[in-house]
Amino acid sequence: MISSFSFTEYSGAKFTQGVVFKKSLGQNFIFDEGFLESIVRELALCKDDIVVEVGTGAGTLTRVLARKVKQVITYEIDRSLEPVLQKQFEDFNNIELHFADAMKIKDFPSEFKVVANIPYYITTPLILKFLAIDACKEICVLIQDEVASRIVAKPGGKEYGALSVTMQAQAECKIIRRVPRSLFKPVPNVDSAFVTIKKFSASRIDCRGTGIFNQLVKGCFASRRKTMLNALKNSFGLDTQTARNILSECGIDESIRPENISVDKYIELSRKLMR
Repeated sequence: MISSFSFTEYSGAKFTQGVVFKKSLGQNFIFDEGFLESIVRELALCKDDIVVEVGTGAGTLTRVLARKVKQVITYEIDRSLEPVLQKQFEDFNNIELHFADAMKIKDFPSEFKVVANIPYYITTPLILKFLAIDACKEICVLIQDEVASRIVAKPGGKEYGALSVTMQAQAECKIIRRVPRSLFKPVPNVDSAFVTIKKFSASRIDCRGTGIFNQLVKGCFASRRKTMLNALKNSFGLDTQTARNILSECGIDESIRPENISVDKYIELSRKLMR
């Protein structure tokens, strides 16, 4: 679905008539630079930073970032936005615009941060992509509120799951601002939140055990209604006594359910399973 909208309705920005939004690309833009500036001020950005932006969109966030950092490398998949963006960026010499799918890009700067208003449909794979890139030190993204709540969720709640554990095992995750849907054009069906994902300087998961950790988390939350004993047995094909011994060594009650296990305990369990 494509809906027409006139960018010139927004003051303070250089837009052109006749641009359309493409629902298939998850295009929901924020034009309020003042609001975006208030968010960017809360991010740990400095003049020496290189920022990678995914989903240039109308270029509003790009402009705000360019005033704050050394360079913005921004990726946009919709080439029909080129006339708009060329006009938007004509007063900047530190914006590098690429019309490409960021999910397919492999070459990035030696050190950078990601700041983006990303399409909802690629939220999780995109975050996981940049988590796996050592050169990426921090990920600051405007995403669906429900996903943001899952990322920062604590044990015991219904939002706590595989995504929570996977993210929090690798980074400090924090919601810095809830964003109502009314700030977007077109207005989406859900609210959003701006999340900062600051990667730990040293990995808490041994690189040799990453596969085991992922298998553990995925397997346990696929069986979240089962006890940890049964979830562990099913995930790794263990006999009952072996699974009991591993849980006991980690100080985990075998009758507890996966959603009540802390991130630290999942990391400890994965280390035991590496033996």
